[in-house]
Formats: sequence, structure tokens, C-alpha cells
Amino acid sequence: MTERQLAFLKYHQDVASFGTSSKAPVFVILDLEDESGFEIAQHYLPNCANNRDSIKASGAYPAYTLAMPVDAANGLIAHGWPGMKPIGTIPADRVAVLLFSEGSCLSVLLRRV
Repeated sequence: MTERQLAFLKYHQDVASFGTSSKAPVFVILDLEDESGFEIAQHYLPNCANNRDSIKASGAYPAYTLAMPVDAANGLIAHGWPGMKPIGTIPADRVAVLLFSEGSCLSVLLRRV
């Protein structure tokens, strides 16, 4: 994991805990400077390029985040990373996080705060 990816995870950890629910237990972080992250973000928010530029100008890492059901998250994984293991059962005290950054998709389980 790179420093940039670790910074995304640390910055969004609290939001991931509070921004997910039983119906949408997967928290997705899309790095808007990553080709795949930007492509996915454009699907959900067509004007995300404007957001990317303003966030970057403020000195922060530009990202778009969303919560989604497991099947939708597994669809994202299968679409771009077919060899990656799909997300299974998520324990109640954890939150699944997908980070699309630096040409890869990282999947981690974080403890809920």
C-alpha cells in the first residue's frame, strides 16, 4: 500500500463507519486522479471533474465516496478486477472499504468506530 492509499484510508475511516448501513455496508473511495476511480465516479456524478479540481486546489487528495450494497460493490470488482476475491459476509463490527487508487482496487475491513 502506498502513502497516498494509506492517507485516503486514514482520512475516510470515520466517514466509512458512519456512512454505511445494513443495506449499503460497503464504503467506496474513488481517487479522482486515478483513471478507474475517475471513470466510476463519472458514472455516479457526471460533473466530478469540477469537484476534483476544486478539492485539489484546496490541497487535499480529491476523492468521491459512496456507500453501496455488497452485490453492487462486487459488480465493480468483477468489472475491472475479475481475479479479485469478491466481498463476502461483513461482520457487524466492521466496515468493508474499497479504494480505487493508483491503478488498483484495494479491499480492506476496518473496525467501526
